[in-house]
Amino acid sequence: MAWHYAISGQQKGPVSDDEFNRLVSAGTVQPDTLVWQEGWPEWRAHRTLTAGTSSATAAGVADSDMAVCAISGRRMPKKDMLEFEGRWVGVEHKAEFFQRLREGVSLPRDVVYASFGRRFGAKFVDGLIVGGMNFVVMLLVGAVITRMDAGSAGAILLQVFNQLFAIGLTLGYMLYFIRKDDATLGKKALGLRLLRADGSKLSKGRIVGRCFAEYLSSFTLLIGYLMAAFDKEQRRALHDRICDTRVIDVRGK
Repeated sequence: MAWHYAISGQQKGPVSDDEFNRLVSAGTVQPDTLVWQEGWPEWRAHRTLTAGTSSATAAGVADSDMAVCAISGRRMPKKDMLEFEGRWVGVEHKAEFFQRLREGVSLPRDVVYASFGRRFGAKFVDGLIVGGMNFVVMLLVGAVITRMDAGSAGAILLQVFNQLFAIGLTLGYMLYFIRKDDATLGKKALGLRLLRADGSKLSKGRIVGRCFAEYLSSFTLLIGYLMAAFDKEQRRALHDRICDTRVIDVRGK
């Protein structure tokens, strides 16, 4: 099976098993070098694979008798695995694999992370939707406040209500659509899905946490958002790194 590896931020490959082993022996591929094979949900440090691959190699297992586990991403002998519709999974991960299938979040064979452009487009669409609803409420609240003393308790309470409503609307929007479809309306329009790094769905707590983590991306002069443009491997923004989330392009490249 072909290997891909990353050196100084540059992706290399594909290379054969023999060539990859030569790169490891020559020191080109170090323990901390990120490597990837088809079927893996994400790139992995080579040191995390050594234990799983060396035993099979030492036992003389042929490459044709090996497969990549759809859950762990490790290459294992097929005799220790189960096959389901062309996907292989280690026996110890069988329950988790079928649970993901039931939830509809099994990982695709080739994970394509969303580009910065598509993420920006999805954010723009979501901003129009949520911002439009907030704008209507803001106009209504503003119309009421203009008839009141600006410093009165009622006017202050209305302003506080307006701020809390904006936050609540954003949280409700995120919670409803991400729990339902793994994507907001903007992400769905651009063919994107929001998942954990292991391909599982986001919990309600993680969705709320990610929503607030986006404020950090904004407060850093939007640098937190721009990080997605410079992360060539997984296109992660600051809030993705904080909450262990990934934005997947389900339409492919």
